[in-house]
Amino acid sequence: MNCHESQEQLIDYLEGSLDETSRKGIEDHLHKCIGCQVEMRELQQVVVAIESEGERIQIPEDFMRNVRNKVAKSQEGRRKSYKQRTMIGLVAALFLTVFVGTAVATNGFASVIEWWKDLSNKQDTQMQTFVQHGLGEKLNLAAESDGVKVTITGVVADDIQTLIYYEIDDRNKGNKYMINYTDGLKIANQEKDWNSVDDPSYSPVMNHLSLYSEKDHVFKGRLGVAPMSADAGKIQLELSKLEMVTQTPGNSDTSQSVSGEKKDFLKGDWRFDIPVKKHRAIVHDIHVDTEIDGNPIIFEKLTIAPTTTVLSYRYHNENPNRRMEYINFSSLESKGKFVFDQQGFGGYGGSGGYAAGWNSAEATFESLYFEKPTEIKIHIDSATFSVSKPAKFVIDRSKAMPQSFEYLGNKITIEEMEVGNPTKIVMTEELNPKRAYEMLNYHFYDKDGHGGNGVRTDGYFIDKKGDKYKLSDYLFRQNELDHPRMFSTEHHIEFSGENNQEPNVPVGIEIEGYTVTSFYDKTVRISLK
Repeated sequence: MNCHESQEQLIDYLEGSLDETSRKGIEDHLHKCIGCQVEMRELQQVVVAIESEGERIQIPEDFMRNVRNKVAKSQEGRRKSYKQRTMIGLVAALFLTVFVGTAVATNGFASVIEWWKDLSNKQDTQMQTFVQHGLGEKLNLAAESDGVKVTITGVVADDIQTLIYYEIDDRNKGNKYMINYTDGLKIANQEKDWNSVDDPSYSPVMNHLSLYSEKDHVFKGRLGVAPMSADAGKIQLELSKLEMVTQTPGNSDTSQSVSGEKKDFLKGDWRFDIPVKKHRAIVHDIHVDTEIDGNPIIFEKLTIAPTTTVLSYRYHNENPNRRMEYINFSSLESKGKFVFDQQGFGGYGGSGGYAAGWNSAEATFESLYFEKPTEIKIHIDSATFSVSKPAKFVIDRSKAMPQSFEYLGNKITIEEMEVGNPTKIVMTEELNPKRAYEMLNYHFYDKDGHGGNGVRTDGYFIDKKGDKYKLSDYLFRQNELDHPRMFSTEHHIEFSGENNQEPNVPVGIEIEGYTVTSFYDKTVRISLK
């Protein structure tokens, strides 16, 4: 199994829905491939955090299938696209599409709504700045079908991406509609202007961001598109249907979501010729070395585009039992101005890979294009490590639940087990002040040593002072916390064994190790002259 085949099945692996042969193939590949391990762990942590929002908002029944479809669409694009997105950026963008973009504030969700309003306002301000500096164009391209008006309101393009802003107004004021960028959207000139003639499955539309709208019948959004091959031209955007956003009008205490398992679409015909002029990024080859805990890091390139700043680097793990999975940058600094990690919400989410013993990665930040920096400071906040510490614990089926065991001095309890196909398990972990680990890397197994499990996990961020914050409240607001670490406390597991026709009975749990975060507050100064 190669990396592409493995990554296409990661969602199914995390859900536990693969057959035994496929599951074993993925595990064998993950054992050998550090790059896919990193991608799997990033996806697992973000999906885990998103699913913990289920207590606060209505989660569509087909959420994970939506994630899978977006992953597949992104990976189809990778084969011909300019760069590869990371899973974490992909799922972050999906979170904004499925949840925040269509949710009504409740008492517990208000802080996220305020954060989302602020994010949307920043997008408006950014677009105005693009227009003022001649880097973007304010548009009023409108098309109407069956009483629903779609308007392209603005566009900005550079070497990294093209961002298209739009609004959809149901002039009948009965519904709200959004663009589903994997269904009903077509770029008519993609073969010519994105060189995709050899791959009919490719789409240059890579992501979607929902933006806040105060009107019940108006939806605002932003499409992220790979850059055209030419410096200037037109994007021939064609929409054949729009997805309905379900909602309960007039009831601010009711959660909302996009349509569930059976999606509702409005068919129509909306066509646009969107003028695009690419603006060149400023590229600095830097080649500056540093290290973290003895692991060498090489910063190779800084790309400053109008829409984003991309820091390209690679690192090598010197300790196979304590692998550095990813580096968390708090900010870039230039002339006293700080720009922060965009966490996937800037559109392009960065790339990653593994070759010749080195992990390659990209971090994306707010744009420094107007600063014209001659020197930058890279502020490294922390790094997350995967520590190998194997252990096995047997489940005694002759005894009732709960059953407990200790791992690194911490009590872990299997609270419930409902045998079936799949078997449903609830497992909890103590969270004491001296807990040695943050997140477990584990799986349940049956009498033949087989099995996989899909996991929904809840937990907390704990800051430097020891204060706890609900994981779901601060998933995308970690920069507000001082040295936050993510701790899991509760797991809802669906276990599937080798035979999907019979009840799947786990006989034990195998822990491969755990994750831990180390903080550095390290600054690397780089001259761009």
